[in-house]
Amino acid sequence: MKLLTGYFVAILCLLVGCSSAPLSKTSYYLLNNQKAGLTANDVSGDSSMPKKVMVLSVRDLPEYLIQPHLVMQMVDHQLNYAHFHMWAEPLQLGLKKALLTELNSNNTETYFIAENRDNREDNLATVVVNIDYFHASSDSLVTLSGQYWLSKSNEKQYSQVQPFYFEQQLEHDGYPHSVAKMRALVSQLAIKIMKGI
Repeated sequence: MKLLTGYFVAILCLLVGCSSAPLSKTSYYLLNNQKAGLTANDVSGDSSMPKKVMVLSVRDLPEYLIQPHLVMQMVDHQLNYAHFHMWAEPLQLGLKKALLTELNSNNTETYFIAENRDNREDNLATVVVNIDYFHASSDSLVTLSGQYWLSKSNEKQYSQVQPFYFEQQLEHDGYPHSVAKMRALVSQLAIKIMKGI
């Protein structure tokens, strides 16, 4: 009887051990780990700041990027979500912060601010960015592509839509390295925008 009870206890322990979920640690990533900068009020009150203020609007991201998981493209038409690697803030917000940081660093002529309800009626020129692809792939590349254009103040006109496509090779495995490369692609986009406007 004791032997039979011992077998039942051992089997029960095995079943409980097999059914419990493994302990996995979720990692969270920031695309931008710097402050996005000053507000429009800070710009107008400081004479050493640039004379021109422009608005940055990151309007559209594809549906697959409007969720917290990092994405990897496995084959031509298949995307996989990382279960334990997530954005610490919505990607659209992180992308806007990173672009603002890059556009405002080493720029003495123009100061960029984020689009919000307060500055929509200020008739400031706006750089509008739409994203089509922003992810890593199984062939060791990170891609950023989309379009941007300039919406001029006091006008209903838009400048010609400018497409962009950037990619960087991954030298190491892992999501931390791919996020660093994604951040580098944002820097390339900021350079292209500055040259284009």
